[in-house]
Amino acid sequence: MSTDIAIPRRTIRIRQVVRKTGLTESSIWRLTNQGQFPQPVKLSPGCTAWFEHEFDAWLDGKSSQREAVGSDK
Repeated sequence: MSTDIAIPRRTIRIRQVVRKTGLTESSIWRLTNQGQFPQPVKLSPGCTAWFEHEFDAWLDGKSSQREAVGSDK
């Protein structure tokens, strides 16, 4: 019996990423190219998406950074 917990592999498209972050599409692509945002996956020639769990982890990291800065004051 395996004790591994499967991570759901949901994907989100650019419009959902824009809504969840408040960033523009160009900002998302710039951060992605700079390695400061999760890398997308190419699902087909015209379809790019992000794994939702990777995106959520990135957001959690931003929250942790904010809390760390706030605790320095």
